[in-house]
Amino acid sequence: MIRQPGVVVEEARPEDDPELRRLLRDNPMDGEIRVSLEREPNAFLAAAVEGEPHRTIVARDGGGVVGMGSRSVRTVFVNGEPRRLGYLSQLRVDRAYRGRKRLLTGGYELIRSFRKPDELPFDLTSIVSDNRVARRILGAGLPGLPSYREIEGFTTLVLPTTSRPRTAPNIERGTRDRMAGIASCLERNRRRYQFAPRFSVEDLLSDRSRGLAPEDFFVVLSGGEIVGCLALWDQSGFKQVVVRGYGPRLSRWRPWINRLSPLLGMPRLPDPGQILPHAYVSHLAVDGDDPAIFQALVEAAFAAARARRYVYLAIGLASRHPWLPWLKRRFRPREYASTLYAVHWEDGAGAVAALDGRMPHVEVALL
Repeated sequence: MIRQPGVVVEEARPEDDPELRRLLRDNPMDGEIRVSLEREPNAFLAAAVEGEPHRTIVARDGGGVVGMGSRSVRTVFVNGEPRRLGYLSQLRVDRAYRGRKRLLTGGYELIRSFRKPDELPFDLTSIVSDNRVARRILGAGLPGLPSYREIEGFTTLVLPTTSRPRTAPNIERGTRDRMAGIASCLERNRRRYQFAPRFSVEDLLSDRSRGLAPEDFFVVLSGGEIVGCLALWDQSGFKQVVVRGYGPRLSRWRPWINRLSPLLGMPRLPDPGQILPHAYVSHLAVDGDDPAIFQALVEAAFAAARARRYVYLAIGLASRHPWLPWLKRRFRPREYASTLYAVHWEDGAGAVAALDGRMPHVEVALL
């Protein structure tokens, strides 16, 4: 527990669940489409998926929760080797309390105390490019706050499922018996990327993959070996993206866009308060980054998403990834830019400097 004047920062308790869900609901991300990233019916259900241990902290003022943040620890590949790395997420502060430095310093002090000896001395996080306030404050090097070192741009594409699916040859579905081959494909390919999560067979069949069944995987085989895979992951049972409003331009044009959407081949812009029916492309790995295998896997997942009546399919890649141009041409997606940061105190500067520059691959379904 960290006490600041008028505010107490401590680890969240189960009885805080309603307040955590309120914070996520009432503090959407700004932009032309304002969306909230929610955790219904229980804010703690996603914990096992996001990492172990998973710790959520809260800031209280007079007993009420006015801010929150989470740190989850995952095994990821760093410089080609599996390492334990923390990820910071879900930073939300009620509007009346934003800009209070003491609230932030208390939160980071408590998060710092969570680090264990087997974990890397820095954490990873991402900040959307539109969030200029957060980028300015956290990147200013203010006393009492850790350093935020920019790693690389990250692009999330939201593919509308309105275009006609294309035939994807030689794609097979996952089965329980194929999970060992899928884990092996992920293991050898993700070593080539920075921060790519590691998944064992046990991880793929446990609560760490809540909502994901073997049949949700798509695979390509060559000589009996899996040489490419991805999954279509529906997390709506514990995580939702909800539209909370539109900027002035979209608010003005939304009725016309919705009338013309069938002719334009675009999905309708939903009313505020509606959940976006979507799934994530996850667990992506392709031997040699073969673009033909990648494209066939995406086409198969896209066809399945349409059949399941998802309106959108989300996929995230490093902004310099060579697969992005094809995705943009093929699907005409909405594009959301963010930046990956290494968050460290003085004792972590050397480890961050030692990162060897390989392309990052974080799992957008886990952000």
